[in-house]
Amino acid sequence: MQSRRNFLKILVSGVASGAVFTAFKVSGATALPRPPASLVEEAFLKYCTRCYRCIDICPVQALSPASIFDGIMNLGTPVLDWRKCILCMECVRTCPTGAIQKVPEDEVDIGNAVINRETCLSWTNQDNCTLCFRACKYDAIELIDGKNPVVIEDPCTGCGACYRRCPTDPKSIVVHYEKVRRYEPTPRGFTVRLEDRLGPPRFPPDPFSTWFQKRISQLARRYRIIGD
Repeated sequence: MQSRRNFLKILVSGVASGAVFTAFKVSGATALPRPPASLVEEAFLKYCTRCYRCIDICPVQALSPASIFDGIMNLGTPVLDWRKCILCMECVRTCPTGAIQKVPEDEVDIGNAVINRETCLSWTNQDNCTLCFRACKYDAIELIDGKNPVVIEDPCTGCGACYRRCPTDPKSIVVHYEKVRRYEPTPRGFTVRLEDRLGPPRFPPDPFSTWFQKRISQLARRYRIIGD
C-alpha cells in the first residue's frame, strides 16, 4: 500500500513539475549545452516542461537531465553531450512544446570543430591520417597540401563525426559549444504537428502509451519503488 502511495505521488509530481518550473523566473540560470535546434536559453527554460521525451528517444544517450548542481532553473532540462550526438534529429521530432524547433538537419548548428595541430597525426607528420576529412558529410573539413586537415567554420554543424573518428588519445579534434545556433519562439507557441521538411524518423518513436509506461517504470526504479 505504501509503495502504491509513493507511486501515485511520483505520478502527480511528474505531471505538475512542468508547471512548477515554468512559474519561476528564468533569468540568471546557467546556460547549458542543449539539444539541436533549441530555443534561445530563456525561452527554452520557459517552454521545456521536463517531460523527458527527448531524453528517452535519443538512441545514443546523448541527452541527460540536468541535476540540482546545474541550478534550480535547469533541473530536469535536457543537457547535450556532443561527443555522443549523431544528429539523428529524433529529439527535434519528439518535442511536444516547441522548446526544440522543427528545423531540418542542415539548418542545425551545435558547435564548431577545432583541430589541435600539436597532436594531430597529419600536422605532426606522424601519419597521413585523413579520417576526420572522410568522416565529415558537410564538407566542413579541407586538406592543405592533400594531408593537413582544417575546419571550415560555416558548414560545420558540430555533429562530432570527426571527433569520433579521430584515432589519437586524447582526441586531436574536439567540438566547442560556442556560436551555437539558437532559435526564437514562434508566434504560435506550441508546435502541434511536425513539418514535412523534417523527413521520416530514423528511429520510429514508441506510441505514447508505451513511452509513458517506460517513463513511469524508470521513475519507480529511480525512487526504488520497484526493483530492477
